[in-house]
Amino acid sequence: MNHMLLAMTGEGDTQTALSGINAMEVLINDLVKLGAVRNRLQAKAFGGAHMISGFSDIGAQNTAFTLTFLAQEGIPLVTQSLGGQHARNLRFWPVTGRAMQKITDVHVRDVGVSAPSPNGNGLELF
Repeated sequence: MNHMLLAMTGEGDTQTALSGINAMEVLINDLVKLGAVRNRLQAKAFGGAHMISGFSDIGAQNTAFTLTFLAQEGIPLVTQSLGGQHARNLRFWPVTGRAMQKITDVHVRDVGVSAPSPNGNGLELF
């Protein structure tokens, strides 16, 4: 499953913020339908890179939304690799929760590029 979400735009854009909240609730409800227990959910967050110079920083907006949403819902964030200027390739095993990440050197701007530092536990680089 591949999801791209523009959670919020501009200052206080309630309609867009609500669509982000709705998308997250749909995802959580689908997980519960498949047998997940809501109060046992944990999150691993990846992405949010600003890869295209001259465009708004949608990744930072999505990162801020995600971190706020998880905190408000009481869902622990156990691993994160957010921001930077590089694309990520991810592998995820839902049964075990194992995640592997490869930060690629593909980028579309010519300014100095540095890979984000992964924070948290349970993240393997490949």
